[in-house]
Amino acid sequence: MVIFIVEGITDKEFFEDFLNSLNIEKTKYEFKIFEGKDNIFKLSHFLYDEIEKELDIVEKIFIAVDADDPKDECPIRGYKKTEEKLKELIENLAFELPIDYFIFSDKNRETGYLESFLLSVLDNEQQECIEQFRDCYQYELNDKWVFNSFYKQKKYPFDYNHPNFNELKQKLTNLFKEE
Repeated sequence: MVIFIVEGITDKEFFEDFLNSLNIEKTKYEFKIFEGKDNIFKLSHFLYDEIEKELDIVEKIFIAVDADDPKDECPIRGYKKTEEKLKELIENLAFELPIDYFIFSDKNRETGYLESFLLSVLDNEQQECIEQFRDCYQYELNDKWVFNSFYKQKKYPFDYNHPNFNELKQKLTNLFKEE
């Protein structure tokens, strides 16, 4: 069994769709929804106690979080700080099993969210259209807003064969590889 540690329901739904596209059986994984990135970094969170009680059936753990925006006041924002904190978390959990992670971000790996990652796989014409809209709109539109306004209703109209999915696809393939 692989445990997926995710921030919220949207992450779970994305992974369910993506794992389905990879033909991974639903019986091989389970999700722990921590209801926010900050909760994932709390060692005292009750879901870590649940995982610890299930270690006899858990083979691997996969943690997925957003990079978020480093301008936010919280200290665990931005790709680099998030990655540092994830490595520290994995060490402090001290579970004696493989733990891997993926940080959702923009193409520059500095900031971003699941939504930024998904928008990065749109074709050039769609990305240009979004940028033109952002340029003429007088308010700042983050990727979460753009995704939820224009794409969410289509339930991930994305080609999972896009090169931007390669790293995540490789990690997930390795995660479910029989040893």
